[in-house]
Amino acid sequence: MMNTKTIRYVIYTVIIIFCVVAIGLGVYAQFFPNEPVQDVYGNNISAGGNIVTSQDVNQSFLDLFTNEFYSSYDDSTITKTDDTKELVYTFYSDNQTVSGQYSMNINIPVINIQSDVVTEFNNLTQSIFVDKINSVMAGTDVYTIYNLDYTAYVNNNILSVAIKATIKEGDNPQRVIVQTYNYNLETDESVTLRDILEDRDIDETVVQNRIRTVVQNASNDANELIDSGYTVYQRDVNDEMYQIDNISNFIEGPNGELYIIFAYGNNNYTSEMDVIQI
Repeated sequence: MMNTKTIRYVIYTVIIIFCVVAIGLGVYAQFFPNEPVQDVYGNNISAGGNIVTSQDVNQSFLDLFTNEFYSSYDDSTITKTDDTKELVYTFYSDNQTVSGQYSMNINIPVINIQSDVVTEFNNLTQSIFVDKINSVMAGTDVYTIYNLDYTAYVNNNILSVAIKATIKEGDNPQRVIVQTYNYNLETDESVTLRDILEDRDIDETVVQNRIRTVVQNASNDANELIDSGYTVYQRDVNDEMYQIDNISNFIEGPNGELYIIFAYGNNNYTSEMDVIQI
């Protein structure tokens, strides 16, 4: 058995090691502020030393949906469909409940630009979200809760719009559906994730590894719950949907932060999503 003096030395040693590691992380973050520091689990560590978890990133993404368009972009050269409106505005808003049928709180955006590309965007909003709203209001066999919100930003010359719908139909699990649009205001072209990475000189390998880490960690967590008897959404980490060339759901946020979104409710009855922030 260790005596009191030995125990004291052990405690002092542990404290010294802890302080050295903390100081090392602080110095690294100070001199390399743009380089993401990660712990052994792949979580990002901020310059202040706080761990930024996947849950934090997911929440920061969800907090963006305020049904507003934020921009200081000079749109005087843009041909709008309605000159009295902003580039993105709330086309239709409603909050109503019909007993025994549905409860809806919806804010439908429209991109206010005369362009074939933008027309395709708006048509997609119609087919994914508006048609569903019309179906619910026409009457369904199960009570439905439908909430729809959006967010929109311009960074440099890139317009980013994201729409999020939360749908609960009867006894089915809740779904969260996310659709994004990215449009180059100067070239009248749809913007790909690779375009963003190349424009910002971001290494694709770094981004691909970050995606793999986040998804793998989420998959591990889900498998643990499944082993404990819970029913949860199960990811296929080898699915090609996680390859950069196949990713279409992403936006640039209010400060230029890049969010890559895997909303599994787009095709399944689940509210699970993985959001990677670059």
